[in-house]
Amino acid sequence: MGMGGLFYPNVTPVVLIGTKTGTTRTPVTLTNTYTSNYYVLPVSGHAVLTFDVHYTTGASETGTSVNIKVLDSTDKTNFYSLTNESATGGTSTLTDRVFTRAGGAGATSYDYSYRMDITYKYLKIQVAESGVSTNYGTVFIEGVLGGN
Repeated sequence: MGMGGLFYPNVTPVVLIGTKTGTTRTPVTLTNTYTSNYYVLPVSGHAVLTFDVHYTTGASETGTSVNIKVLDSTDKTNFYSLTNESATGGTSTLTDRVFTRAGGAGATSYDYSYRMDITYKYLKIQVAESGVSTNYGTVFIEGVLGGN
């Protein structure tokens, strides 16, 4: 008997940031703004999106981070930031939800994956790098959509 869990009969890989030919990934150079590198993805009918990220820090850089921001839309024109909520003394404070992964040594690659449930029609995936002194790093992001 197999292990229990969710099963998605339809799985669709899609390159979100960068390009891919066969198994060769080509990353983009990061900047410190979210407007330089983004992708709008139709996700209607899917339940989950997995991000597979390949982040390489810039040469001689330490203390940098890659930051991924996800926005949703029903019309592919007006986008809204996903948010986190913190409550103190009965007051809820909303902040933009940003998925941050810290780098370490310069010119070092980090591969990681994370998953998010989705209930939207479109997502805009934006990426930026923070903590850079001189040399920006690179990133390649591939998504996997799962649904029925």
